[in-house]
Order: sequence, then C-alpha cells, then structure tokens
Amino acid sequence: MINKNNSWYEKLENAIIDADIEMLFKLLLTVAVDEWASDIHIEVYSTYCRIRLRVDGILEELIQYPPNIHETIIAKFKIESWQMRSDEKRLPQDARVSTVTLEWKEIDLRANTLPTVHGEKLVLRIIDKSKKIPPLKVLWIEWINAVYLDNALKAPNGIILTTWPTGSWKSTTLYSALSTLNNDDVNITTYEDPVENKTDWLNQSQVRTDIWYSFASWLRAALRQDPDIIMVWEIRDEETLETAMEAAMTWHLVFSTIHTNSSSETITRVYNMWAKPYMLAGTFNLVMAQRLWRKICDKCKVKYNLKKDNPELYRNMMEVLSSMKPEHIKQELKLRWISWSKWTEFTKEWIVYVGSWKDSETWEVCPVCNGWWEKWRVWLYEFMEYDDKLRQKILDWASNLEIENFALDKWMMNLERDGVFKVIKWLLNPKELYRLVKHK
Repeated sequence: MINKNNSWYEKLENAIIDADIEMLFKLLLTVAVDEWASDIHIEVYSTYCRIRLRVDGILEELIQYPPNIHETIIAKFKIESWQMRSDEKRLPQDARVSTVTLEWKEIDLRANTLPTVHGEKLVLRIIDKSKKIPPLKVLWIEWINAVYLDNALKAPNGIILTTWPTGSWKSTTLYSALSTLNNDDVNITTYEDPVENKTDWLNQSQVRTDIWYSFASWLRAALRQDPDIIMVWEIRDEETLETAMEAAMTWHLVFSTIHTNSSSETITRVYNMWAKPYMLAGTFNLVMAQRLWRKICDKCKVKYNLKKDNPELYRNMMEVLSSMKPEHIKQELKLRWISWSKWTEFTKEWIVYVGSWKDSETWEVCPVCNGWWEKWRVWLYEFMEYDDKLRQKILDWASNLEIENFALDKWMMNLERDGVFKVIKWLLNPKELYRLVKHK
C-alpha cells in the first residue's frame, strides 16, 4: 500500500492546489520511485481525474485532482518530452525521456498517450537506472530450474528464451545471466529497445526504427562483429527469428525474449513464424517463463488453515503434488531448504501463512507493508529444457500439449508447481498464486 504520510505526498497535494505543473511532475516521479512503482497512470474521467501507481503488480490510487488542470498536465509533458505534438489529441503518441527525481535518482520514462472519450490518458513506464543487476542466486531460481539454467549457460551455442508479459522483469533475468557469463575472453553484444541498464562490459546498441535500424538488420551486422554471445531484445517477426536461429547454428549463444503464455506455447508461436521442427530442435536450449508475485509480508504473517477456510485451493495444491514423482518432491524439499516441519505442517495440518496487515506487537497497521499484506516480489519460474528426448518429440511433430506433459513427467517445474513449493516455504499466499496461475 502506498505510504501517504511522507513529506513528498504532502508537497504533491500542494502542487496540485497551486496548479504548479512542473513541480507536480517532479514530485510525482520522486514518489513513484520511492514506492518502487513500475508505472504511472494519469487518467481523466467525466467529473474527476486521478493518478495511480502500479506497485508490486497492483494498481493503487495515489491522488485525485480536478479536470480543469488535466489538459495542462498532458500538454506540459508533451512539450518537455520534445517528442510529442502538443496540438495532436486525436492519435496515440510515444516518447522516451531521461530525467532525475528530486532525490537525484536517474530514471528513464517510456511514455504513451491514448485518446479517450474524456481526454488523453498518459502512462509512464519507469526504468530506474540506479538499480544494479542482481546476481542469479537472488532471483529465486531453485533446484531443478537452477540445474536447467546452468546447463543452458554452459552450452557453447543455442538459443535461451524468456517469455511472459511486460513487467515480469524478463530483462533482469537476462542481464543476470549475461553477467554470469561475462569474462575477458568473450564478446557480448546486445540490441535493446530501450537500453535499460547501460553496462560497461556489454556492447549495447539501441533500436532506431526512425532510420530503419531494425532487429533483423542489427543481427546481420552484429554477426560481423565477432560475437560469442548475442542478446536480441525481442523476437517479434519471422526475419528476426530466422536470423537468430542462423546465429545459434553458427556457434553463437543467443538470448532473447518472446511473448507467449507459457514455455510450451513458445513452440506454437515459432511455428506461426514459419520455423521448421528441425530448426527448433537444432537451436533451442531453454525456454524460461517467469512472473512476479507479491511476497508475504514477514512482519505481519500469520498461520492460516487452508483446508478449512479454502478447501478448493487446498485441493488444487494437493493435486499438483500428487502429479509429481515422490523422488522429485523429496529433492525439491531438500534443495529448496524447506524443513520437514513446514512440509508436515502443510500436508498434515493444512497450515499456510498469509499476511494479517496488523503488527503482532502493537496491533496497529503493519509498518512494513502498510496494511497491504504483501511486500516486495518473488519470482516464479517455468523452465523447459530442450534435451535430446524432447527434441525428438519436436521432430516427430508432437503438439505443444504433448510436449508439455512429457516435460512435466520428466520433472519440469511449471509456474503452478514452483508456486506451490513457495507457498509451503511461507513466501506466497495461495490466493496470490491462483490469482494469476490456472490450475492444471
């Protein structure tokens, strides 16, 4: 929950009262970065306007303001961006802006305006340049997933893909993987849109669609730069996919992202781009689906009898565990550091943990999560490793459903399985898990 008791919020209210638009934007960006917001939504309706922040994946209202200053706010941003026409209100417009907050934190903004029936809506995606690239070991990539990733990173060539929606921090996983591979004897070249983290040890190139500097044209040029490792920001068309596969076939390790709903559905997606089974089987090493979930607040978490209070969720989770081989469960528990007491507490007493929003000592609103039950984020991962048996399935034209079932039986941890173990580990609320994951 957004903390509205700090001095920045009070100054933001005063800026709206005074119609000080320049100060309003500076304060808004400062508050958003302080709250670890990923996006700012500036919206207009018939009788009021509001600003919302997306924090930990959830949109929450920050403040409301009168409609009479809304056009001025939008126009001011358009003028300051130098990339939008202030007199054009009928068409969506995009801009990228670099700026600093009042606390001198450097940030990049990806902005988009959208005409609505009441006026223009402005959304700002925040990229905090002060954030460091985290090591892989802190990204909650646990046991068999860590083994699959380690195998893929040790391969001399092939394609490693991340998939899932915008805002899942796919780029963070890619940067962390690249930092693991970085040393003096490799040449790493990336092509990004935009360059989110300017890093000295990477040869980073920026997308320039205005001069037809596309993914495919960059890939052709990058292959003449004697690279060992290549990162393509996104595979979005047939030409880019074909060039990436050619690079993987010619002894390069290629990283990229693709938009699909799961690791298995990536197969259908690349087939739709006219890739052949032998190309897929010969180049893909690993497909990683990932998502960010809200982590239980450690300060106010309490026990919760899942079977008694939510039998459907309990039944779902037990079905997930029953679909796994006992030896796989044993290994996951051991190497995820899940104690026997936590395991028996769930399987015998049906106990999980959830946030209570109350401080256990003072019984007032929790000072850590501000009564929001969750604080910070935890990654869920689904890694599909392309071993020889799975590649043979692809060459036999197996459907993506058949391949997914084969991988699950072999020991793939899909998002639901990974989430169940994180619930048992007291990291996730089971309701939060099934808020965005379908039970299979």
